[in-house]
Amino acid sequence: MIILFDFDGTLHNTKKLYGDAFRRAYEYLVKEGYAEERYYSDDDVSKYLGVTAPEMWKSFMPDLPKETVKKASGIIGDEMLEGILGGRAVLYDGITETLDTLKDDGHRLMVLSNCRVDYMDAHRKALGLDRWFEDYFCGEAFGFIPKEEIFSFVREKYPDSESIMVGDRDSDILVGTKNHIPSVGCLYGFGTAEELKDASVLVSSPTEIISAVKNISGTA
Repeated sequence: MIILFDFDGTLHNTKKLYGDAFRRAYEYLVKEGYAEERYYSDDDVSKYLGVTAPEMWKSFMPDLPKETVKKASGIIGDEMLEGILGGRAVLYDGITETLDTLKDDGHRLMVLSNCRVDYMDAHRKALGLDRWFEDYFCGEAFGFIPKEEIFSFVREKYPDSESIMVGDRDSDILVGTKNHIPSVGCLYGFGTAEELKDASVLVSSPTEIISAVKNISGTA
């Protein structure tokens, strides 16, 4: 069975890394006269994790000029890459053991994320992700179309495999409901319980994903 994992908020505890990058971009917006000075905590900005960059800016500051959005997005991306390369990227506690177990059980592990390609490539190197994951479907590579639409490319590439989607945001659960596959909602991530209410199974910690997959696949 293919198990598709969202990345930020499901595998990667992104909050501090993203918070620092967001604040640097906001400093640029203040300097350029597009925003007033204020402090955004890691918790304040965590609601934007797991959504595409266009969705984030549409929600946060929808009236910004396109070139300004591009510049600010670039600042966030560059700052996060610097943090990754600086060794500040971390997986959630229990993820390593969970991925080892699922792989040993014969599942094929892949990533389906709204992220940029260079962002994922940096994490693949920094965190050694290729020891677990055999394929990566990044939003940027598909023009940042919704995840539930990117899934059609997964199905096209692996037509003979059943799939499960694991994630912490409503966009992950939509992959399941729109494509008629099971989903695991991760309550420990950045989404709300309301966002995840339509998941097939809810988990409160990474290690619970193992039993969730077993229950869904009928191997418990």
